[in-house]
Amino acid sequence: MNSVEQRALRVAPSDETVLILGETGVGKDMMARFVHQCSSRHDRVFVHLNCAALQENLLESELFGHMRGSYTGATDSQPGQFEMAAGGTLFLDEIGELPGRLQAKLLHVLQERKIYRVGGRQPLNVDVRVIAATNRDLPQAIRAGAFRRDLFYRLGVVTLRIPPLRERAEDLEDLARHLLRRYSGLYNRPDLSEPDERFLQCLRTSRWEGNIRELENFVKRMVLLGGVEHLDEEPAAAGALEAGSDMETRAPAPAPSAPRPLRETARLAAEQAERQAILSSLARTSWNRKQAARELRVSYRALLYKIKGYTLRPDVPLADEDWPTTSH
Repeated sequence: MNSVEQRALRVAPSDETVLILGETGVGKDMMARFVHQCSSRHDRVFVHLNCAALQENLLESELFGHMRGSYTGATDSQPGQFEMAAGGTLFLDEIGELPGRLQAKLLHVLQERKIYRVGGRQPLNVDVRVIAATNRDLPQAIRAGAFRRDLFYRLGVVTLRIPPLRERAEDLEDLARHLLRRYSGLYNRPDLSEPDERFLQCLRTSRWEGNIRELENFVKRMVLLGGVEHLDEEPAAAGALEAGSDMETRAPAPAPSAPRPLRETARLAAEQAERQAILSSLARTSWNRKQAARELRVSYRALLYKIKGYTLRPDVPLADEDWPTTSH
């Protein structure tokens, strides 16, 4: 990890693209933020987009923005994440799930530094540093025809490979102590701020297939329940303690999903357009909720509920007193 960190520090001051590789849960998003914080763009916005979280038609609009009338529900022109990240960093998580047509568009953007909104004809210049991450084997995806070779090379000007936790035995106890201090303080359990021998034994006997994410959840459960001795009562915890356990590989495959009804598709598109409009307005007003509400022509109370409903992440977290209360 020291080697990975030094490599990240050397590339951070540049504006070149970085490709972060590693299994699920190793901390690829944290590494992306580390590169951003060590760059000259550290005081500008960091935008995180999960490429696997949206359908292809919505993902294109989310990335590049859209013009009014470009699709059903597009009642206004809206900027995409490239424009939202202007001057800062755009982190494209799960880049291996990007559909082929959008891979070609992304390659063009990285080469030309220009985007076209969906339905737009005029190019827009973009000043954005792109960091991408994936847990997929991209060379294998290239051989299978699922990922463009030229995009792979363009994204991977510098590649950072984060090793899985099972290969970082020397880091395991330090990470566990750090998490114990964090969550024992958060859950007001100072008596559990230091590991005991049984806790350390659990660390050594698990392969941590879920990496740091699994370790973090294990520590949370242990602190919440009051000690390692209580974890055997929890099926999820017991599974985590089994050497070589892998909950994901043993889970039954999901049944094929039925085609989505047209009405539901229209509703999802409308919700996505509304979410994008709120994000754009908040970005323009530096997350001034009252100013954004006036711009969007909705009440301040309604906007707060929308922000909470869409789980939007502001640069400045909303204070508890900002949320309206429900009267009974």
